Amino acid sequence: MSMKKKLTAILIIAGMMSFVSCSESESPSTSETSSAETTTVEMITEAETEATSAEEVTEEISEEVETEAESEGTETEENGHVLTNAELLSLINNTFGMVSDGTFESDLQVAQDWDVVDADAITDSEAEITAELLVSASMRATGMVTGESSMDEIINLAVEKGVIESDDLSAVDLSKAVDVVNKAYDAWINQDFDTELNVELADGVVDLTGTLSAEECTVSDGTIILPSTVAEQITAGTVFIVPDDTVDGTAYKADAVTDNGDGTITVASSPAGFEEVYGSIN
Repeated sequence: MSMKKKLTAILIIAGMMSFVSCSESESPSTSETSSAETTTVEMITEAETEATSAEEVTEEISEEVETEAESEGTETEENGHVLTNAELLSLINNTFGMVSDGTFESDLQVAQDWDVVDADAITDSEAEITAELLVSASMRATGMVTGESSMDEIINLAVEKGVIESDDLSAVDLSKAVDVVNKAYDAWINQDFDTELNVELADGVVDLTGTLSAEECTVSDGTIILPSTVAEQITAGTVFIVPDDTVDGTAYKADAVTDNGDGTITVASSPAGFEEVYGSIN
């Protein structure tokens, strides 16, 4: 029963007690009347005290819940992770398939080789990224802009391609750097080329798209079965391109080669990195 209902019930009972007292004796003594009134007042006071106490407890609990919710909201906002410069370079290299040995020095060198950042762009690998570095490095990784492009040109293209929402870099949420890099990658793979590109494969890459058909190549979970006629061209470490349902085929790097003795070879492979496949793109 709620405090309000309890108080109402007590008042009704008290009224009944007064009515019964009057019915039992037409002329109750002053002391009996006083006693009944005192009892009624005490019961009402007790009920009011309990109601007040319950309301105070409820208010205290409500305040504690609100304080806890506000605290949790603040904690969530403050815990949004912002990448370091080293983490950003590693993310971009991995996303765009530019291979390094995983160290910051290697990531930085690869990023410089592919015109993702300038040589003096990063002085502290553990410092948090800036919006300028995030946007410029992500867009330069697409090849749509270069180190010769102005920051305004890079920003405008990033907005045009939907990589960022506006040209106001202060509005970029640095805790969502992964989203920015992924959007830049999507813009890269979905771009329309207005001019013919001169693409040169890296030295040692074996392109089988001109000698084999897709039906002659069986690819399954990193295992590729090929005709043994190409066995001399592929050894462990060889980067090769096999024909498939894509326009230019798919590039792999051989980990091990086994002669099956039935006119085929089995090549244990892994996807080849962008840098391992192409020597230059002009």
